[in-house]
Amino acid sequence: MSDMYREAYDRALANGGVITRRDLMSLGFTARMIEGRLRRGQWSIVTRGLYRLAASDNHRDVLKSVLAAWPGAVASHDSAAQLHGFPHVPAERLVVSHHSRTTFRFPGVEVRRTHDLDAWHLTEVDGIRTTTVARTIVDLAADRSAALIGRTVDQLISDGRVELFEVEAVVAAVARRGKPGMKTIRKVLETRSGPDRSGSLLERKGRTLIRDAGLPPPVSEYPIPWTVSRRFDDAYPERKLAIEWDSRRYHGQRAAFEADRARDRDAAVHGWRILRFTWEDVTRYPDRVVDTVRALLAA
Repeated sequence: MSDMYREAYDRALANGGVITRRDLMSLGFTARMIEGRLRRGQWSIVTRGLYRLAASDNHRDVLKSVLAAWPGAVASHDSAAQLHGFPHVPAERLVVSHHSRTTFRFPGVEVRRTHDLDAWHLTEVDGIRTTTVARTIVDLAADRSAALIGRTVDQLISDGRVELFEVEAVVAAVARRGKPGMKTIRKVLETRSGPDRSGSLLERKGRTLIRDAGLPPPVSEYPIPWTVSRRFDDAYPERKLAIEWDSRRYHGQRAAFEADRARDRDAAVHGWRILRFTWEDVTRYPDRVVDTVRALLAA
């Protein structure tokens, strides 16, 4: 094989088995040479100006082919979930996203048209342009159940792959009336981060964590002695120790943040200590939560 053909195949293999007509011409191929290879079945046409030199059914190779042919496209939805190693998302569909005005088609690939893919929603996995973990979660919510999205979010947070506030940030950026999946993803987020804290999933998880560790059960919704109209999430009154499961939403909560700091100062004045644990604390560092509570109960 001549150097020209070898270079063509090397470039094609780097792009999932395909190469553009422009690249072939830059290597010295003529239109007649290309047509000859196509006619003899040595190469095949994928789409206009794009040829397949090496066949592959590999998911990633096909994605590389699409992105080589279509520089503005990114792997998204199911394909992004596969690249990121999401649990609970089978490799059933090849999906890419591109600007809403595109008319591009690619055999066997589902094209999602969008106008809200910002630069911070994008990353690379193994050299493949794709949506971030947080953006992929939001995209999948368009055609997945809240239960499945919730399990996926919990696992990814537990694995340290994403933070809840990152998903909230994407939702805040792309939410609009009628956008698919917004109701689902908001339900998932509100279960984990408010807006109503009482009886939240975080509180239940935290209390279960304390119980399973063999620690004394706290008193839930304990009236704050110096402000009886308000309550601690959990408390050990005899130890003057309170636990707050901090599940307030990440955005637009400066007033809540300031109120919490004021409550902490008031507690200190009255000889109480307040422990604050977040969703990430409970799901990613459960031993740290247990050890902290145990240490202060023993102090």
